[in-house]
Amino acid sequence: MIATRSIVDNEWVVAYRFPFFEDVRNRIWRAIGAASRSAYTPADSTSDMNVDLDAVAPRLGAIVCLLLAGAVFAPALLITVPGAGVADYYASGPIGISIVGVLALIDVVVFLAAAQERSDPETLAGVAIVSALAMVLFSLVWALSIDPTLIFSFPPEHAWIENHRWVVVTGSAAVAIAAGSYARARVA
Repeated sequence: MIATRSIVDNEWVVAYRFPFFEDVRNRIWRAIGAASRSAYTPADSTSDMNVDLDAVAPRLGAIVCLLLAGAVFAPALLITVPGAGVADYYASGPIGISIVGVLALIDVVVFLAAAQERSDPETLAGVAIVSALAMVLFSLVWALSIDPTLIFSFPPEHAWIENHRWVVVTGSAAVAIAAGSYARARVA
């Protein structure tokens, strides 16, 4: 049972939801709809999409956030050459890139809470959207403000660092897509 509170006509209204019964109801309606379709009527693919997206989006978002956090912190773990400039690389730009990794780890908790329906889904969708957009903004500012001489100062065996910033930007955009799809599935 999930209780949600909202204000209607300046009064608090508490609505109780029972996810198990809602799932049973949705399955019954889908079965009735499938049985009543004729052979000439195309199946409506959008009606079942929210149910599937609602279940998949938070888990996918948690996985993408873990991958993004791993990508953000990979240079600190993999480049062990003294004086390689890893600290300067992380501190580039106005705020650096570490905040994106921390927000990704926080979003793992948000997406897992959404997957297990531990909190209000609309609130979790809002937190996921805002933090994902912040990650996109922070990673873009960081990626565009890195000094090229710093990137090319790493040893040749760490040449992958040249593309690392774009991997982080792409990962934060993937988190934003996962957060948006979860929000759309929950709010729509």
